[in-house]
Amino acid sequence: MTFLETERLTIRNFKVDDWEALHESILQYVASGLAAYEPNQWPTTPEGIKGAAEWFASGDEYFAVCLKEEKDRYIGFVCLNKQEKEGEFNIGYVFNFNYHGKGYATEACKALLNHAFNRLQAKRVVTGTPTANTASVRLLERLGFKATETPGTYELTRVEWKAKLREK
Repeated sequence: MTFLETERLTIRNFKVDDWEALHESILQYVASGLAAYEPNQWPTTPEGIKGAAEWFASGDEYFAVCLKEEKDRYIGFVCLNKQEKEGEFNIGYVFNFNYHGKGYATEACKALLNHAFNRLQAKRVVTGTPTANTASVRLLERLGFKATETPGTYELTRVEWKAKLREK
């Protein structure tokens, strides 16, 4: 069970009841065209989203991001998936478009990266996003991720994260 808090957010394990809010976020994401870059297509039917919410809720890798001030209002999700390589995780996120541009994704991802590097002892966190998703690329750059040789892939090591924290 994971529970993280920031100034404005709670980041908690998924609940099956989160499916309706997840559905809204995923429909926005698919409609934006950005989901087309994903290796697997997102379900868009209520039954498909309910199944995704059940799967998310069954593990400890997908987390609902909720606003504290609005009684646990779901605004998106973040995930941290363990990779085959020892000490490596993959971070991902999808936020409801009504909450873009307010710093929530940055705040949630910082908390999740702290969790990865401090509690889980991650050595490296990787992710991918298409260069066409300029908001996501900017977010990754703010967080300290560096582009790799493979277009659209990014990485952040524990050493780089600790150095970024010392800059502040």
